[in-house]
Amino acid sequence: MQRLSRLAAILILCSPIFSSSHPEASMQPKVEEHEVLAIQVSRSNGGSRTFKFNDGYEEVIINKIVNWINTSSSAERPTELELNQTPLSKIKIRMKNGEIATIEPAYHCIYEKQAKNCILADGEVILTKSKIKVRLNSVELFDWLLVGWKFESVGAPKEELLEETLYTRYFNYLNNTYSDFIMCPAIDKIERINGDTRRHIIHASALNYGAHHGDVPYDRIRITLTDTPEEGVEINRVITEKAVSRKESLLQCRRGN
Repeated sequence: MQRLSRLAAILILCSPIFSSSHPEASMQPKVEEHEVLAIQVSRSNGGSRTFKFNDGYEEVIINKIVNWINTSSSAERPTELELNQTPLSKIKIRMKNGEIATIEPAYHCIYEKQAKNCILADGEVILTKSKIKVRLNSVELFDWLLVGWKFESVGAPKEELLEETLYTRYFNYLNNTYSDFIMCPAIDKIERINGDTRRHIIHASALNYGAHHGDVPYDRIRITLTDTPEEGVEINRVITEKAVSRKESLLQCRRGN
């Protein structure tokens, strides 16, 4: 019994040593949205693009990448790149503090008859941040790294530009009380009056620009107006919603899931 007690004590003392053989699994680094300055992706055979956080439309893409990183799971496989060559694709995440994190595709290598054969590990990437290197499972991140970034739109989609144009037209009919409500304008609904294609009831909304620094919650206005050939534009009602939630503000700016 005494020998068993000593053995148990030895195992308890040694257990931290054994458990540290894969430190990356328990130390998966996270990336905060507000830390990111820009994301640059490039391919070894040519082609690259940079997404900047201070661009309202590209910020949405950056937030998507950050979310994929933080929701991915660790892969219990080697983190060192086993190919002595430039990665097929690479993401550089430039932080506001000057740090650079990288994401590269992971490979699966096997040895056959003293020859090493390596192929891309489907759905797996290697993240390096703050000198910590981890192998992650993320199909979304893997696909975007290889080809998805090429298909990201440049600037606002046509639908958003149309809504902004319509909102700007109607915004000019509001009094100066609402002059700050120009952030993320949206045309929420258009109703025909008695089925007439020339006469409409418009429901629109927007956030106040003054809160865009993020230190206070956004306010939102909801506008109801009529637009007819006879009377032109008439503002029927304006409602102000104070301190809308972060979720609601993201949805207003088309950034919610």
